[in-house]
Amino acid sequence: MRRILLALLFASLLTSCLPASSPGLSTRMSPPTDAPTTTPSAPTMTPPGNIILPQLAWFYKPPFEDEELFFLAREFGFFILTRGDEEERDQLLALGASRPILQYLRFDAIHAEENCQARPRRNQVAYREGDYCTISAEHPDWFLLNRQGERIYQDFEDQVYVMMDAGSPGWRTFFLERVRDSQSDANWGGVFLDNVEVTFSFRESANEFPLAYADEAAYLAASQGMLEMLQREYFQPSGKLLFANIAARKGDYEWMAYLAHIDGAMHEGWAVDWPDRFRSADRWERQMTLAEETQAAGKFIILVSQGTQGDVELQQFAYASYLLVNHGRAAFRYANSNNYREVWYYSKYDFELGRPLGPRYPDGDAWRREYEFGSVMVNPHTHEASITLK
Repeated sequence: MRRILLALLFASLLTSCLPASSPGLSTRMSPPTDAPTTTPSAPTMTPPGNIILPQLAWFYKPPFEDEELFFLAREFGFFILTRGDEEERDQLLALGASRPILQYLRFDAIHAEENCQARPRRNQVAYREGDYCTISAEHPDWFLLNRQGERIYQDFEDQVYVMMDAGSPGWRTFFLERVRDSQSDANWGGVFLDNVEVTFSFRESANEFPLAYADEAAYLAASQGMLEMLQREYFQPSGKLLFANIAARKGDYEWMAYLAHIDGAMHEGWAVDWPDRFRSADRWERQMTLAEETQAAGKFIILVSQGTQGDVELQQFAYASYLLVNHGRAAFRYANSNNYREVWYYSKYDFELGRPLGPRYPDGDAWRREYEFGSVMVNPHTHEASITLK
């Protein structure tokens, strides 16, 4: 029944996005050998009626063990995978996983593969052999340069990436062409853009201020302009989704400004802090409000809380916080960015709370929310949290 309700919950994601037990780690069951025979409904973002259920998010690569795919299809409700993962993606869909499954792409950079005969990483748009060599030689104006006129390189997972200029018309055109190419596969439901920097924060910390942009306003205008172009030229006409990881924020203003150009966003450090565990009560409340305002604006939000697998207290605090603000357009994951391919599953995920009876409400220093078959409480001052069944 839970799988059917989850399928219904996503049976309204593309249309609404178009304009207009005691706490602890649960033991994962061995995946059954027989796959479900039901076909997922057409995806939408608006939950039908009062059906508001928690959804777990999975990203960006398949799990290490193939047998865990059935478990993901059954227990997780939102997926982001990468080009090259089509086989696992299609297995998930055949097993009854909810649509859409989004394709991961880096927004900020391409793989600087200097061996022109080697296949580049497929987590970015220059994914064909020789792409970097051609772009480097023939389109130097596509690169983002620092104030010394040098390209900006980044090391990631033993590979080198180079940043691109979102304001370059040629780069925008190339990016759009590759999006069209990869999304021609009908089983991709849209794109998730990682590393959409919205301020100079990351550039400042690395002393890599971009030469072409005198201030942050111009930098923001370039990236927002590229997102607007992608929506106008491809995502809105095609009905596919455009999500982004809004990075390098200094406040909530940048978040809300970027929501106008995308269908959903990821908050990769929500409700709790890493490695310091808990956030201040004020910051916790701001992040709760941000999640509520995002959903109220008709957008989807992926809430990621960072921690360690064995920190059950922190996980329960984060998950209970999510249950306070889930209004049907939010997915949750408790994980660590170094271990995204590991399946972390906790006993409270199995609690069937039913539909929420209303929004969260204050109770002294704590916040509560009543559900049909239970209740949730979080105290951001004492860090107490409970998820209880009636």
